[in-house]
Amino acid sequence: MSKPGDDLEKIVEIIERSISPGAKIEHNVFLPILTSAEGHTAQCDIVIRNGNPPRETLTLIEVQDRNSKVDINTFRGWLGKIEDVGAQHLICVSRKDFPSSIKEKVSQSGSKIFLITLTELPPERIPLEFIRFIFQYRHLDIKSIRNVRPFVAPGQIEKFGLKPMSHSFDERVWSLDGENMISLLDICRRKIKPENITPVTSGYIEGSNSLLFNLTDNERLFYSHNGKLVRMGLEYEFEWGFEYAEIPMSIASYEQDKHGALAWLFEVTHKSKSGFISVKLPVVKLDNGNFEILDSIINSQFEYAFEIIPANQ
Repeated sequence: MSKPGDDLEKIVEIIERSISPGAKIEHNVFLPILTSAEGHTAQCDIVIRNGNPPRETLTLIEVQDRNSKVDINTFRGWLGKIEDVGAQHLICVSRKDFPSSIKEKVSQSGSKIFLITLTELPPERIPLEFIRFIFQYRHLDIKSIRNVRPFVAPGQIEKFGLKPMSHSFDERVWSLDGENMISLLDICRRKIKPENITPVTSGYIEGSNSLLFNLTDNERLFYSHNGKLVRMGLEYEFEWGFEYAEIPMSIASYEQDKHGALAWLFEVTHKSKSGFISVKLPVVKLDNGNFEILDSIINSQFEYAFEIIPANQ
């Protein structure tokens, strides 16, 4: 299981790769403690290696993804870590501003330590040239399937020795094209076509449908039996629920002291009926003045469908 802050560490790694494309950057690294006689190591959130031995420089990045400031004891632990592993630089990343006691220590370190704050931007601080993004979420849930009635052509039961079906609705024992196997749930979703259900506002709607595959229809249905596909008719009813949401993505700036914004992070978290889903998009400004989405970090424990669209559409 991932630990809290893993997402932000990945985002920081992605951004730092764009800042130092020639460097070797690693995430969640265990470096040897130089003074340990027993081979102990220290865990480092992110390690940046610039150059090659014997002129290689080592930079540690420590990330705190909390709604509280980095305290002085945590900072001292980070300072001790760079001494333990022989690193030349330390970059500290936090969602909250650093206290004055830490800023004072940094000001006395020359170019050894850098502080970066990931700060959510109020509307007046968002760059005018930014395209703001809207998160559009769609999820179709097949709530129940009932009155399932399969049937075959005369003589098929005796020919294939068909027995009453006992498969679960999510087993892929059906096919519409004679090649690709799908489940009854998949067939239901194809019938509903979630892209055609777009409520005017965010919300949840429910409905019911019936399905009928006749043996004389052009649209054929096959059932997998003993390694063979058997043409079959099928009739059943099902109930469904569809959830839709439109949420503006928040924008945070990846700011280093005295250097301003090095990158930006678009974020959204949505608590759906199926569970939480979060999306993070790191963005940088290119030399030509355009903005580029570097990657996406998506967390969800269920199947989903979403789009990121410009807010002015």
